[in-house]
Amino acid sequence: MKALKIVSRIGAGLMVVVFILGLLIFGTVLKAKEGEVPSVLGFSVLRIRTGSMEPEYKTGSVIITKNVDYNTLKVGDVISFYSTSKDISKLVNTHRINDITYLSTGEKQFITKGDANNTVDSEPVFYKKVIGKVVLNLGVISGSVIGVLQNPTVILIFIVLPLLIITFLEAQNLVKLFMSKDDDPEEEKTDEPSE
Repeated sequence: MKALKIVSRIGAGLMVVVFILGLLIFGTVLKAKEGEVPSVLGFSVLRIRTGSMEPEYKTGSVIITKNVDYNTLKVGDVISFYSTSKDISKLVNTHRINDITYLSTGEKQFITKGDANNTVDSEPVFYKKVIGKVVLNLGVISGSVIGVLQNPTVILIFIVLPLLIITFLEAQNLVKLFMSKDDDPEEEKTDEPSE
């Protein structure tokens, strides 16, 4: 019985941690300015929308980027950035660093190229436009799952409602757990001498 209570308390503690982490992520996404990629603890989740990085990054793949010091970026790194090219201005692009150059002011800029493209990108990428370095490719299957999850009805039925039900049930369990703690004779201490 005592082990069951310990497991219940650990489970309740984990639920609280997951709930707080979920609120942190939700708040971060809401706080992101329009046209900006949300970042949680320096990580961003993005989806590849074109074939410019195939075969390594297939169209529909989900990638995770990490915000890094731009001085650590080197030729060969794959970065996500806000494009300044006329045809896709201000959109997020993910390409490989092909070369690094410096302006006369000393400002660093990256020459990028999609792996499947024949030429480098028409505009260099300034360090201020870099979102992050790609650290993980979750693949096309994860992209399909995210595509389905972008449907508001699916989100409501399969995510929001179950989370609300679980939260309500766990809140009830927590209340019962704390109420039963006061009634537990094993945990009560008395000053009476033992016989």
